[in-house]
Amino acid sequence: MKRTITVLLLVTAVLHSCQKPHRQVTGITGGNIKVTAIEKSDGAGEVRAIIEKYSAAIDSIKAPVIGTAAAELKVFPPESPLMNFAADALRNMAQRHSDKKIDLAVTNKGGLRSTIQKGTVTFGDVYNVFPFENCLALLTLNGEQLTELFKEIAAVGGEAISGARLTITADGKLTDATINGAKVVPDKEYLIATSDYLAQGNDKLYTLGKGSNKVIKSDITIRDLMVQYIAEQHKKGEAITAHTDGRITIK
Repeated sequence: MKRTITVLLLVTAVLHSCQKPHRQVTGITGGNIKVTAIEKSDGAGEVRAIIEKYSAAIDSIKAPVIGTAAAELKVFPPESPLMNFAADALRNMAQRHSDKKIDLAVTNKGGLRSTIQKGTVTFGDVYNVFPFENCLALLTLNGEQLTELFKEIAAVGGEAISGARLTITADGKLTDATINGAKVVPDKEYLIATSDYLAQGNDKLYTLGKGSNKVIKSDITIRDLMVQYIAEQHKKGEAITAHTDGRITIK
């Protein structure tokens, strides 16, 4: 009986596919719809009801204070307090997940979506800065690849880095680079901590996508690492702080 049913289903599927003309997508259009436009729609009340249903629960998650900031942390190129904080915290926390020394941490300034204000820092503040579900990634680059990565960082006007110092030109050329206070050795291997997004070579940091020994910690988000770092500093009675220190200089 099972065999008969299978045959009948197969015949039906074939006949069905023969009766339908072959279709192809010939174009795709799209656009942004402003949230404010909803207020003028017939379903505005329903939309507000849905938002209100979840807003209280979301606010309760965002509200808890996890630490304090000694000063405002903002993002601006080629380096900024928030960029340096994010990279240093990433390197610090990522080291706990590797039995080898992490030479460099890299994250993209475009992924830092807000500012941390001076004073109390809530989970919601960290979520605003790190809204994406990016996970921790560890990978290896040799010295030649590392230099290429530094050239890519120079080309985009700087990114958040920890462990290296770069000198770049205003038009995006790399003129000098050191890693942990030393010149880059072409055939040496360097361990890099970054996000899974950048580890795929995204945001014009193509060389990260070519790394070897790549490990994606899918259960560890960058945001969770930041929350943990800030909370640990708070537990020690320390406010988070960061400043520009010349790790990326334009000359």
